[in-house]
Amino acid sequence: MPSHDSILARAALGAASVVGAACRWCARRRYEIAPGAASGGLTGLSWLHHFDGVSLAEHGVYGLSLAAAGALAAGGLKHKNKTIAAAGTSGLVVMADAWIGAGLGPSVPSLIAGALATGGAYAAYVPWLVKSRQERLALQVKAAKAGVTAQGLGDNTLAPGITGSTPEESALLRALVAMLSVPAVDVTALDYTPFGWRAVVVLPPGRNTAPQKVIARKDQLASNLGLPGKLRLAKGEKDNELVVSLYETDPLASPIPWPGPSTTTCTEPAVLGVDAFGQQVLIPLLYHHVLIGGATDNGKSGVQSVLIAYAAACDDAELLLIDMKPGAVEFGPWRSCALGLADTPARAMQLLMKTWKEVERRGALLAELGEKKWVPGKHGPAWFVFIDELAELMRRVPEAAKLIESLLQVARFTGVTLVCATQSPSNRVFGGSTDGRQQYQVRIGLGAKESTTSNLIFGPGAYGNGWCLDELDAPGKLLRWDREHQVPVEARGYWMTDEDVAATNHRYGHPDDESEAREHPYPDPEDDPTPPKPPSGPGGGRPLLRAVPTFPDGTEIADSRHLALWQAIEKAGAKGITVDDLVALDLPQFAARSSVNGPLGQWRRKGWVEEAGKQNRAMAYRTVPRRPASEVAPLAKEEPVTVGG
Repeated sequence: MPSHDSILARAALGAASVVGAACRWCARRRYEIAPGAASGGLTGLSWLHHFDGVSLAEHGVYGLSLAAAGALAAGGLKHKNKTIAAAGTSGLVVMADAWIGAGLGPSVPSLIAGALATGGAYAAYVPWLVKSRQERLALQVKAAKAGVTAQGLGDNTLAPGITGSTPEESALLRALVAMLSVPAVDVTALDYTPFGWRAVVVLPPGRNTAPQKVIARKDQLASNLGLPGKLRLAKGEKDNELVVSLYETDPLASPIPWPGPSTTTCTEPAVLGVDAFGQQVLIPLLYHHVLIGGATDNGKSGVQSVLIAYAAACDDAELLLIDMKPGAVEFGPWRSCALGLADTPARAMQLLMKTWKEVERRGALLAELGEKKWVPGKHGPAWFVFIDELAELMRRVPEAAKLIESLLQVARFTGVTLVCATQSPSNRVFGGSTDGRQQYQVRIGLGAKESTTSNLIFGPGAYGNGWCLDELDAPGKLLRWDREHQVPVEARGYWMTDEDVAATNHRYGHPDDESEAREHPYPDPEDDPTPPKPPSGPGGGRPLLRAVPTFPDGTEIADSRHLALWQAIEKAGAKGITVDDLVALDLPQFAARSSVNGPLGQWRRKGWVEEAGKQNRAMAYRTVPRRPASEVAPLAKEEPVTVGG
């Protein structure tokens, strides 16, 4: 016979095995037995309270708790709030079970109350548990099809398929799975910043899980995320990557004062402002045309002022300005820093034509030297042509469209860069024949009311990729795109006060005395033959533009079509020219007698054109000789437009 100790040992092992099996069963069925265990535990605690004795005050506490739960349930039912009604009903059942157990102890009424509480809990819990497990099974199937590894799936029934290494990552994964019904493949990076955090999420393949689809539902994702702060979404560098940024505080809420010039050479980039990560916004201006777009009063002029101040401070750069606003209110304060300022249609066209001639001159020089690129400081200064309100320039000077298009396409290698600002950067701005936006290597977008503005500035589909200008909520806030910055990052440009502009003009402007003007020499390259010298003119080699053409009363001939017709009549001299001969010249938009008779009749009524006699039975017309300047009523003084004069 086995010894007494052996029998006890086997009994102990058997008991331990039974206990272990029971524990394993409970662990596997923990979700199924949870309501029963909670109800049984509550009933047991209430019995212990009964054995310890329940005072009158404690009975009062039980009664008040029961009344409060009942009132909560009644309020939820009255206002048709299911959540509050369910919470109140549950609290009412639990408190009734606890009060009966504490008052009567182990008894039939207490057991009945416990059984009713347990049954009610299972009645609400079992349907929810079944639904959650079905959703988890469907989620696992979708995750397997999407290529999500098993490590990416959690085992929490309350929130399946969402495990992360940090609380923020877990919250993000849960928000995505709640919105897309499929987990993300991976979170490749999550970085903390002084203002929040930024994550790069790899989304599963699918038409409804593309980054553009998630960006379009940003508000829903922000609601699911449930974290305080401002959520920004953008398409990542890869097609299935989503960049998620949460700004807990706004680092760009206040204007950022301009710190002053950062360099004296245009071979270094301009510092435009600061982005949301505290990094400087660098704009490579040389050899890169710049497009600035956005709605009115959102900071376009401020951005241009910072870039103009950068160019003015560079010893190897010169400025040319075109401002079509009456009085040149935007660029007028920079007049002394510029080689030329055009504020009328005729002056703008002259400045653009002189710029084109300079491009041709530089191209010929480079060809003679056997070089491919104009290097500031070696061949001469770079030219930066700033154009404010490009759309207005195209409306008032339609013939400038092709010239600007040509400059955009071929001027970069000669060191001539265009910086254009407009509210409407569409192909209509460039005459409707081409989309000149493709020539802008740097694009800066400021606040706008419509989402379509983002697509006009950054290209089709930009808004769906996160370039959302309608989310910029303060003047000066911007998004910057270039070859090295393909992901939108919110930034804010420096703010230049009127005092900053005045001080910069005083320091870098050209004095009225040409002998004291800031010089930009054109050094001769060390090569034979000697390169041609720059065109001579006032201001140390600055080209002189002709006087603005005017009518006899001194008003400017702004329309180039009328200018061609007027010059044809003037060229005919005293003998005059007939309408048929004018039509035969095939002037733009004057290919018919009716089109010529309109302006010709107006000029005759004003006394600028008169009859010169018959030619082959047709009346000829000539311009009336101009009166001496002393006999003409004084008008606003018009000076010849000079680049730098």
